[in-house]
Amino acid sequence: MSEKMGRRQLLKSSLGIATVSGLLRPQISIGAPKAVRLGLVGVGCRGTDLLETLLDIEGVEIGAIADVDSEHLLRAQNLVESKRGKRPEGYGKGPEDFRRLVKRDDLDAVLTATPWKWHTPVCVAAMKAGKYAATEVPAATTLEECWELVRTSEETGKPCMMLENVCYFRDALMILNMVRAGEFGELIHCEAGYQHDIRDVPNGCSGYFDKKGNLLWRGEEAARHNGNIYPTHQLGPVAQYLNIDRGNRFTVLVSMSSKARGFNDWVKHHVGPDHPNAKKEFALGDVNTSLIKTADGCTVTLYHDTSLPRPYDLIFRVQGTKGLYMKTLDSVYIEGVSPKEHAWETVETYREKFEHPLWKQLGDVALKYGHGGGDYITLHQFVQAVRNRTQTPQDVYDAATWSAISPLSEKSVTGGSVPVEFPDFTKGKWKSRPPVGIVTS
Repeated sequence: MSEKMGRRQLLKSSLGIATVSGLLRPQISIGAPKAVRLGLVGVGCRGTDLLETLLDIEGVEIGAIADVDSEHLLRAQNLVESKRGKRPEGYGKGPEDFRRLVKRDDLDAVLTATPWKWHTPVCVAAMKAGKYAATEVPAATTLEECWELVRTSEETGKPCMMLENVCYFRDALMILNMVRAGEFGELIHCEAGYQHDIRDVPNGCSGYFDKKGNLLWRGEEAARHNGNIYPTHQLGPVAQYLNIDRGNRFTVLVSMSSKARGFNDWVKHHVGPDHPNAKKEFALGDVNTSLIKTADGCTVTLYHDTSLPRPYDLIFRVQGTKGLYMKTLDSVYIEGVSPKEHAWETVETYREKFEHPLWKQLGDVALKYGHGGGDYITLHQFVQAVRNRTQTPQDVYDAATWSAISPLSEKSVTGGSVPVEFPDFTKGKWKSRPPVGIVTS
């Protein structure tokens, strides 16, 4: 398939009607790369991290920035001007001012790193304005928003990429390579978890509480919702290993949550027992466990565990008929290949043979940036897709399916851990869409 596509071809690719693998090989540029003109919505802590990385990717121009916080907006404008010598236009007239930004005719794409509730509105507005859309995770918080993203991308022919950086972690891509090579045999079961104590993050950017024990916007989500409210980090790589929406699909989900004690306990011991949040009733259980079945008979266990003391751990167990991988142990066991029967060996044994091409080509640069290099490779791949007018590596169906875990798990928990059917956002196209490929940069 040609890498340069007109609107009709791009629409077919984004719908999965034509052949599209999710990680398309971008067109090779000769000389200086074509400029990619971006607008950013939301430049708080996370948005600023992304902005700093984008400014180090060759050919990226930042033409406009929106944020409701005047200090955040000014900081971002100054950062761009200091690095590029040109000051981006600022949009700060309230939370809806991004609607003016997306209408600019000098932007190719719009990226949002706002609180979750604005992800879908920004992406929908961008696509309707003829722009590529990119969003921090999750892309949506309700099933209605998931469908709105899909519908808008289909109608406009504009891609929407959720910037799930864990899919580009070094080991995650190496294991994808091993899965595609059949090293684990036929996959049977996967396990993953967002297990990360974020009640208080040192910079206060993404935690539940500030230093005084007051709820941040993420804490407000925990106060209202009970389920897996942040599913895409753990689910993204697993979905790619299992070819979800590309030959396979999720069919049913069951979820249950533990009682909630971690939030109150943190406030009590870090701020004081008299603070209102030391006694506040939080909806979100400390540990949520969800079980998912796929169309081809595989099972997936997902955990959300962010309000109890614990080290960071995404688990990533990938198990098949020939063996398995466990990220927690950084170990692999492959029957008939591993040197000792029923004994783990280090994953590094397989590094030379199965290192993913993206990491071979971009790894030295990527490691200078956030999340172990995942941020750089994620943004690099989005920029490449925009530059070459190709489908984004993670498409709108990925964004909808992975984000849907949140409302589905909440529905199951609320109903007493009842099974809930998983929507087919592809409307049957999953049967013919090819799996994510192993490609170069």
